[in-house]
Amino acid sequence: MEAQLRQLAPGSEGTVWKRTDGNLIAGHGVGGSHWLLQSPDCWGQGDCSSATGAQRLADAIRSDIAAALEWVDITTLVTYPDGMFQEAIVSGLKEALTHNPDITIRILGGTPPVMGSVDTGLTETASNYMDRLKADLGSSADNARIIVAGVETSWLYSWNHAKMVAVDGKTVITGGHNLWEGAYAGGPNPVSDVSMRLTGPAAESAHIFADLLWDFAETWSQDWWSRLFYVEVVKGEGFNSITRFPTPHEVSASQAEGDAPVLALGGLGFGMDVPGGTAGGLEPANDSEATCSRLHTDYVNNDAEYSVANPEEAGLRALIASATESVFISQQDLLAVCAPPVSNSCYDARLFDILADKLIREIPVKIIVSSPGAKQSLAAPYSNMDQMTDITDILIRKVRARADVDQTTAEEIICHSLQLAPIRIADNVDTWANGRGIANHAKVICVDDAAFYIGSKNLYPATLQDFGFIVEDSKAAADFKKEYMDVIWSASKHAAIVDFEEGVCNF
Repeated sequence: MEAQLRQLAPGSEGTVWKRTDGNLIAGHGVGGSHWLLQSPDCWGQGDCSSATGAQRLADAIRSDIAAALEWVDITTLVTYPDGMFQEAIVSGLKEALTHNPDITIRILGGTPPVMGSVDTGLTETASNYMDRLKADLGSSADNARIIVAGVETSWLYSWNHAKMVAVDGKTVITGGHNLWEGAYAGGPNPVSDVSMRLTGPAAESAHIFADLLWDFAETWSQDWWSRLFYVEVVKGEGFNSITRFPTPHEVSASQAEGDAPVLALGGLGFGMDVPGGTAGGLEPANDSEATCSRLHTDYVNNDAEYSVANPEEAGLRALIASATESVFISQQDLLAVCAPPVSNSCYDARLFDILADKLIREIPVKIIVSSPGAKQSLAAPYSNMDQMTDITDILIRKVRARADVDQTTAEEIICHSLQLAPIRIADNVDTWANGRGIANHAKVICVDDAAFYIGSKNLYPATLQDFGFIVEDSKAAADFKKEYMDVIWSASKHAAIVDFEEGVCNF
């Protein structure tokens, strides 16, 4: 993977992507799996309204922030943190500020169009969140070095989607979770999601990626036009008019905590300066079916500069391509919504090429996605495709082309090595009690039960800023398989449309 990344994006090594050693994949609790922060984490139960997975995530966030001595970075998707997550942040900051009132606290939200421009129940400005945060902190906010930003890097096309809580270059929590209580806890149809925690040098990789976002915020917050459409920055009382903008981060040198190698993988979407420039890049994928409209550019599949700016896409494909024994994928979807010119890539053609190659070589591929049509609420869809066979239709076409076989043989190849199911929480429970489909928001990949990715990057085309980790650690991989991979498939396999182990093959 690293060799491919150095060939594609050598200039962004150390900023957008970075390998570190000496990491420890660990949580706060006793036991190996406490680093794995999944919600609702109520496998086998038809009613998850009392599930505690989201609270465990909030507790981990609170504990890490409370231990801060120098620097706290939080990046998320607007709306800003609420409910139990806001309570965790506030409680942690109050404790941390008693240790050092000069801690720098950066909170950056990605703002899709309009989402950061007005204040409603579904949208929120940086100013409003700063007011909320200061009210919740009370006197702890007095003279605190807090800065909040809402960032859209390219109008209609790109905004921050990375989710992280990084502290002092020592600890980081990252993954798929937005910090919204309503999506994950206390409701009748919570969204399934996965994040992780680690300690060690990889934590500073998160701060470094956040620096890139804050560099953009500093540059694009200087005039009224940019503030109106792209960036809103609000500073707390600890920043005066002559205080240096808080980028880059400043923390003590990271120390080795364990022996796990970790590859931090990021992507810059559109609109941001790319370290090292965008020369080179990938050749076009040459799959006209992957493009929504030939009248507009398919950046994900056919634009070389985009591929250099977003090395995480090549990195995740390389991870899957490296599999020799098995591939496991749990995602919201593998297909995007076609809405050209803004969203003009239906799927990642190179990804489906690799998946087809694995199936042709009889390497088992297991894929779990959201139930088609799944929604957390009327305003929060968690599925893009119309039906599960949208995925197999593409795989069949790819296998036919790459193996040079007919339709029947291609179907046989897929039936021999694929397992594909919509997510379920419990055996024979196909919807929540309120009738809504079950939603999967995880962004995880595992190959050969040995190396895995957890982060914010979807495998369906999305031109956003994202961040996550590829971890190679046998103990953590075993935890991940036992606590997540095995249980999600056990709960979901009864709904599989393809399952070679059970002889199910319904196209």
